[in-house]
Amino acid sequence: MSAIPLIIDTDVALGVWHEGRPRDIDDGFAIVEAINSPRINLLGVTCVYGNGPQEDVFRVAKEIVALKGDPVPVVSGAAAPLPTHAGPTGPASNPAVDFMATQLSRQPATIAAIGPLTNIALLITRHPEVLHNIKQLIIVAGRTPGSTFYIGETGPVQDFNFENDVPAAEIVMDSGIPLVLMGFELTSQVVVTRQDLEIIKAGNSPTADYFYTNSLAWCNHWTQTFPADAGFHPWDSAAIAWLLNRSWFKSELRGHQIRRTPKLLNCATEYPGLKHTYCFGFAKNGKADFVRGVINEVY
Repeated sequence: MSAIPLIIDTDVALGVWHEGRPRDIDDGFAIVEAINSPRINLLGVTCVYGNGPQEDVFRVAKEIVALKGDPVPVVSGAAAPLPTHAGPTGPASNPAVDFMATQLSRQPATIAAIGPLTNIALLITRHPEVLHNIKQLIIVAGRTPGSTFYIGETGPVQDFNFENDVPAAEIVMDSGIPLVLMGFELTSQVVVTRQDLEIIKAGNSPTADYFYTNSLAWCNHWTQTFPADAGFHPWDSAAIAWLLNRSWFKSELRGHQIRRTPKLLNCATEYPGLKHTYCFGFAKNGKADFVRGVINEVY
């Protein structure tokens, strides 16, 4: 079986402090899982603002790829959401968007969009000629209508990637590209604990040391903020797991509806129009297998 061509578009912030607190680290796990898998051909990592400023995201992505000694290109992208007024020719492209277009002009590929959707929306609007080569676009966003993103009694938690650039999400959701949505409803069901981080540390490799050291502050911040949780949620690792072990997940085809006030990306079977694959749960043993995969792939 040939390896799956993949581009990861990410706002990775492993070890970054921004706006007075540590930032989400799960993008970093997703990147190293993709590099480590012989079943994935990682064509590149493109960067977008989100969990941290774009320059921090770019730096961390380069550090992770360098740790693995892998020649995967890392390319900078959007530093802010789509502008409200972009002029007669529309929003400008950026190196990440042009890189994705070049790769897609050469071969079909999957994109895991695990940050805000700005780069992807720019790809759609600036390079429509390559969109037929996107095999599927996996995004970490979406909710069942009426669901509230609470952890225990604390919340609501943002649908972060969607809410950071709603106009970009509108472009992506209406594009006709085959979409897979994996959001809070799915990965809030699983956690990576402090004890799991100790298992990673015992891997005794530069990568294991880097991930352990740079994950502690986020794990502590998350469990203090959300006492109902025993650890943090590996949201973005689900995008990689879907490519490799689809049997772990429960999914169905759903339509979508976007609201701007409040910001909601609702997904339901009864909505008309385009249908997307929506992942809402785990199959038998899927939770344990998923978490085990996150832990065991960081070395």
